[in-house]
Amino acid sequence: MTPEALELRRLEALVQAWRLLAPLERPEEVYRTVVETAKASTRAVSVLLFLYRPQEEALELVAAAGLNRDKVGLRLPRNQGISWEVLRKGEPVYLADVSRDPRVVFLSGKRQPGAYLGVPLRDAGGRILGVLSMDTTGGVGEIRPEERFWIQALAEAAGVVLSRIEALERARAEAERAQALLDLSLALESAREPFTMAQEALDTLLRLTPYHAGALYLFQEGTVRPAVISGRYPSGFPRLYEEHPIRFGEGLLGHPRLWEGPVYVEDYARFPGALKPFAESGLKSALLVPLKPEGRRYGVLALGSFGEGVPYRPEDEGVLKLVAKRLEEALERLFALHTLRATREAALKALSRVLEYRDLETKGHTDRVAELSVRLGQALGFPDLEGLRLGAYFHDLGKLALPDEILRKPAALSTGEWRVVKTHPEVGLEILKSLPFLPQAALHVVLYHHERWDGSGYPRGLKGEEIPLEARIFAVVDVYDALLSERPYKRAWTPEEAKKELRAQAGRSLDPEVVEAFLGLLEDG
Repeated sequence: MTPEALELRRLEALVQAWRLLAPLERPEEVYRTVVETAKASTRAVSVLLFLYRPQEEALELVAAAGLNRDKVGLRLPRNQGISWEVLRKGEPVYLADVSRDPRVVFLSGKRQPGAYLGVPLRDAGGRILGVLSMDTTGGVGEIRPEERFWIQALAEAAGVVLSRIEALERARAEAERAQALLDLSLALESAREPFTMAQEALDTLLRLTPYHAGALYLFQEGTVRPAVISGRYPSGFPRLYEEHPIRFGEGLLGHPRLWEGPVYVEDYARFPGALKPFAESGLKSALLVPLKPEGRRYGVLALGSFGEGVPYRPEDEGVLKLVAKRLEEALERLFALHTLRATREAALKALSRVLEYRDLETKGHTDRVAELSVRLGQALGFPDLEGLRLGAYFHDLGKLALPDEILRKPAALSTGEWRVVKTHPEVGLEILKSLPFLPQAALHVVLYHHERWDGSGYPRGLKGEEIPLEARIFAVVDVYDALLSERPYKRAWTPEEAKKELRAQAGRSLDPEVVEAFLGLLEDG
């Protein structure tokens, strides 16, 4: 046959093989179709498809047809079997009689005569993926010259199709990973508690990596303890940390080198610093990364496997570092928010002291009405409890602008003086409205807490449900605390007297439903 005819035969076989394999979408379908087609269209006794597993340095039999079809899953270590010669050379190997070649491994365990043909399986970039072979040992068959074209064409088409499927799977996995990381970022943005953030991070990591257990470890009083765990652990494993506490400098979690960056251990039992109870629990592989928000040692984010190892993969370390970085950034925002809140609380406390110092309120009045307002708001299902609390703290801020001769006047106020006093809600609003962190509910409390249910209040003369609910809630609490407080012009009322007065004011100056809810709250303690 001329070279031109041989090339034509090769191309025809390749086109036929491509048409057969191109529609397939899963690697297993490709494996099965290749061996079954090769077996059905040739006189081979067995057709075998091996894939190269570089991490194990083995050839794995992933599909077989004919005599050795029950051997799927078999692994040939490096240099065991003639298929390794095909892999090493990167070109077809033909043997007329395998029984005369010592390199051949007989899957039946019995050396027998027969022909062999093995061809490399390459991806689109020329990388060898494995070996497709056919042989006639253990039965009646032959490998005809023209069949060589067909098996080579099948191998070539299979390699291209498998590389296409792998690329699609890689793209799909990358898209899923990107979506998972986006979902994590959104979850971390909304979370307001460190352990909730850690749980979200661990759940994401277990979806994106082969590990099946994860934990956030914190340093507490010189020991390393799990604060959040996720995934599948052996029964009783978390209790080991109580029974055998790990101190800094011990084991893997306490290893000082851990703070320099990610640490991977393939087999924990062989780790020089392995702790016996944890090794005996079945802990196998581990991948850890430190968490250092704001540059300080906060904890360790760890992934682990039990029973079976997880080989090191750069992509697993990459995603762990990325998730750890996102978690660190979220924790930094949370710490900053906590600092801001603490600063704001200190400012509110200072403000209440200023009001008390100027004798505008009795000692502790602001703190008491803020706490009671939140409790009453909860009982009524009011949605913005923080706005209600802030409004309680700022409710009489406008009085700071009133002159002392009016605020401290021991006698009754004149009509003009009383008119000045009635401006304090609007003065308070004018002072506060430029503060961006104050919600609308807080401003409503400041402006409307002197409005009355019957419309006789100030500054707007609102009536009934025209008055915002937050102002109606605060008004009941404010009146109650004022009645219990001693003032220059009155004695402190008893709780029973104050409750009786609230009932009397219900439907007049106070919202009757809010009064009823407040009295119920007092009864419940």
